[in-house]
Amino acid sequence: MYRILPLILVFFLSLSGATIVSKANADANSFSIEDAVFRPGISDRPGVVFFKLSNISDKDKTLISAQSTSAKKIEIHTHDMKNGVMRMRRLDALTIDANTSVHLKPHGLHLMVFGYTASEDEMSITLHFETEEQITFTPEIVSYGAK
Repeated sequence: MYRILPLILVFFLSLSGATIVSKANADANSFSIEDAVFRPGISDRPGVVFFKLSNISDKDKTLISAQSTSAKKIEIHTHDMKNGVMRMRRLDALTIDANTSVHLKPHGLHLMVFGYTASEDEMSITLHFETEEQITFTPEIVSYGAK
């Protein structure tokens, strides 16, 4: 029975468009991604990615980068208010506490996608963590105004 549980998890992650790649002694069952959406930028403007990232392990995890073969660069961003003006700010890393989730959403945390180069209707993004763990997922591509 205990051997089947990891297989069931991998099956359901594959249905959700997320796959986990594990390096070193990393725990392959550390993350889940839900409601992933990519909104390509209009004209030359950068696009954004929103999703719920859950750390389902009992150790804090730190996201250090993201990449895609369909983009020149992806950065972790947040919004903050300074002197009454909302502005975006790049983050070097994002820590997800043990057994918690972070929501990357409009007017908050998000991934900023620069130089989206794909013309197809699908892209994949790989998140890299300090622990050398990686998770790859395929967000739904949604144009602005569609959802």
